[in-house]
Amino acid sequence: MPGIAKNTNSNIEELIEENEYFYSLVKKANPKKKRRCLKCGIVFLSAHYGNRTCGSCAAQNSKAPNRAQQVY
Repeated sequence: MPGIAKNTNSNIEELIEENEYFYSLVKKANPKKKRRCLKCGIVFLSAHYGNRTCGSCAAQNSKAPNRAQQVY
C-alpha cells in the first residue's frame, strides 16, 4: 500500500527523539508558593509573584465597582 511506512520501529525511534528534544526546550512550571493575602492576611498558594490576593478577595475585587472615573 502506498503511504504506509515499511520500517515502523525506526519511525517510532525518530518520534521519541523529537519529543525528547521538544520537551527539553519547554520551560518547567514554577512550583506554587505560600504567600499571605495582602487584603485579608490568610496564607494561600500563589501561582506567581504578581498573585498577592487570595481567590475570595480577587473575586470581591472583580465584583466591586470602579471608583476611579476618567476625566476628559
